[in-house]
Amino acid sequence: MKSPAKALLLAAAALLPLAACSKKGPAPAVPEMARLQTFAYVPGASFESRIGPMPERLLEIYREIDGRTDYRNYSPTAADKALTLEYLRLMPAPVERVFREKCVGLYFVENLQGNGVTSWVADPEGNLYFHMTLNPAALARSLSETLTERERSCFIPERGWSLTVDAGSKYKGLAYALFHEGAHAADYIYGVTPLVDEGLPEAYRPSGRPDGGLFTETWGAYSKPLPRNDFLFRDALTFYGFGGGPKIAASDADGVYAGLAGSPFVSLYGAKSWAEDLAELAAYGLIAGRLGQPYRITVSGPLGVKKTVEPLKNPAAARRAAAALALLEKL
Repeated sequence: MKSPAKALLLAAAALLPLAACSKKGPAPAVPEMARLQTFAYVPGASFESRIGPMPERLLEIYREIDGRTDYRNYSPTAADKALTLEYLRLMPAPVERVFREKCVGLYFVENLQGNGVTSWVADPEGNLYFHMTLNPAALARSLSETLTERERSCFIPERGWSLTVDAGSKYKGLAYALFHEGAHAADYIYGVTPLVDEGLPEAYRPSGRPDGGLFTETWGAYSKPLPRNDFLFRDALTFYGFGGGPKIAASDADGVYAGLAGSPFVSLYGAKSWAEDLAELAAYGLIAGRLGQPYRITVSGPLGVKKTVEPLKNPAAARRAAAALALLEKL
C-alpha cells in the first residue's frame, strides 16, 4: 500500500537527516524510518528470523504520524510464520528471492490502518532494502472477509445497500496482503513500474525496465490513467479512511463498478496509481488465475436488487494480470 499516512511519515521523519554515501555520489538525507540502523538487521540471517516484532522506535513513528495510540506489536506464532512462508512460496520465485535478500524485517502491528505497507530502507553505502508491515487480522480472516472489508471502506454506508467480495474460503487474507505488498517490494528493488514511489529519492531509484506497454500504454502519469482508461468516481476513491474518505455514497457503487468493468484495471485500488496497479494485477493474477479462486464483487441494493462484477472476466484486465506476473517471473 502507498498510503497518504506513509507519505506524511516520510516527510516528518526527514526532519532527522543522516548524511549517507552512495555509489552514485552523495545521497540525500535519509528519513529515520528508512535508515538501516533503525532495524535489527543482521546480514546473512535467515529470512524467517526477520519475521517478528517491529523495533520499538519504528512503532513509535508509526503511532505518531498516523495518530494511533492503539498500534501494538504482534509477535507471530510458529504457525503464523509457517503460513507466511507457505504463501510466500506461491509467489513468482524472483519475488520470494527479493524477500530473502532485501527484506530487513516483516512485522505485524495490531490495529494497523489497512492491510499492510511496504517502505524503502537504505544502508550508508546507498544499497536499497525494504521493510514490510502487515495487519495480523489477515492471519485470522478469510480472503473474502479481508477483501470485503477493503472494498466497503471505499463507500459511505447507506441504509439498504451492502457489498461483498467472494474470493473463496481456502486462503486467509494474509495471501492477498503478501501478494500485494510483495509486488511493491519487487518494484522498489527492480523498478518494474516506471516509478514505484514518488517519495523515493532519485539516488535510490532502480533503472527502469521495459514493461511491454503494461503501464506506459495505460497510464499518462503516476496516478492519472490515460483518458480512455479513466472512469466516473475514480478520483474520489479512498480506502480505510485515508485521504479523508470515504467520499462515495454506497448508492453510487453500481456506477463505480460499472466504470471498473469497462476499464483495464482489476480493482478499484489498482486504479489509484501504476504502483498499485502492479500490486493488484499480481495479487489477483495469483488469487484468481493461478490459485483458481473466485473473484466476484456483489453490490446489493434496496428490494434485494443485486449486481455482480467479475473484473477478471474482462479480457483486457485478464491479459494485464498475466503480463504482470510474467514481468515478475523474469526479474
